[in-house]
Amino acid sequence: MSEILIYNLSPQLDAKLKMLCRKMNISGRTVEKSEYGYPLGVLLGLSEKTEPAQGEDFDDSMLYIAGLRGGMLNLFIDQLRRNKIIIPLKAVQTETNVGFTSYELHRELCAEREAIARGMNAHRQP
Repeated sequence: MSEILIYNLSPQLDAKLKMLCRKMNISGRTVEKSEYGYPLGVLLGLSEKTEPAQGEDFDDSMLYIAGLRGGMLNLFIDQLRRNKIIIPLKAVQTETNVGFTSYELHRELCAEREAIARGMNAHRQP
């Protein structure tokens, strides 16, 4: 099943996004700050609950998109734009990031955003 993990949206934007998710038959779930230390796989119900890690809280709006592929992913991103749901920090589930905590995902997305703003590559090249 497709699921969107939602972080730090205003109540109005949260409601708008969840309505879009319902229309597209996608589960939308707000992640509470108390859950930020758990791996994303735990939040998605893909792995067993572990002891939460510590990290630095954040207030940035962020989305983690799990289970959407190809055309559905493109349609979802297009619908965000059409509905004026602007959330700069977005990630799609990968084998690597599903093991990240929300803290780690936020840190990675911020580093990518900063690298792109400086015109640099956000990831190390092999």
